[in-house]
Formats: sequence, structure tokens, C-alpha cells
Amino acid sequence: MKSIVSKNILIHVVLIPFYILTQHEVARMPVERLDTLLLFVGLIVIAPITSNFIYSYKNAETKNALIWGHVTTFFSMIVIGMLFITLDVLLVLMVGNVLVFRLALFLFWIAVVTFDYADYSTRVERFKK
Repeated sequence: MKSIVSKNILIHVVLIPFYILTQHEVARMPVERLDTLLLFVGLIVIAPITSNFIYSYKNAETKNALIWGHVTTFFSMIVIGMLFITLDVLLVLMVGNVLVFRLALFLFWIAVVTFDYADYSTRVERFKK
């Protein structure tokens, strides 16, 4: 369990400066390009979400497979977090601070993180039997 906690802490440490960077980068973009960026980010976010929810630690039989599972989920969660941050920054800039949109993104992020723990616990339970 220590490895999955460490991985999730590292993910959040990486995402914090990315939020600040994204705010600066998006603020410098021409306003007429924001719609296109929003479209692409909205479409791209589906791929890492799908891969993250499809993967299961339950099938990791060896320590090597477990490490690769952590690597896989680390990168997919980083990409999901980066895209959610970009969506949040774009929505605030384009529409304003709409609590429902921001709360939905935050709750979805919580679902991504808690799924990682829930999925990992299926592996732990399987080896206890």
C-alpha cells in the first residue's frame, strides 16, 4: 500500500506546478483559439480515462508486473490530471467560475484517484485468500 500512496502523492506534487503553468500558457493564447483547445482537450481526455479504468492490478502476478502497473497508472493519471487542469483553466477563462463545472471535474478526479486505491485493494484481497 505504501507504493500506491507514494505514487499518488508524487502525481499531485507534479500537478500543482502544472496548474500554475497552464494558467499562464492559456492566458497568453489568443481568445479565438480557446474553443479549439477546449475541443481537443475534451476529446483527448477520453483516451487516458478509458485506459486508466480498464487496467486492473488484480492481474499483476509478479512484482515486476506490479511495478509496470504503477508506471502505467502513474502516466495515465498524470495525463488525466493535466487535461482536467486544462479544462478547468479553460472553463474559468471562457465561461467564468461556474461551481458546478469545477466541482464536476474535481469529483471526477477524486473518482480517478479512489479507483486506483480500490483496484489495488482487489489485488491485495486476492493474495490474502
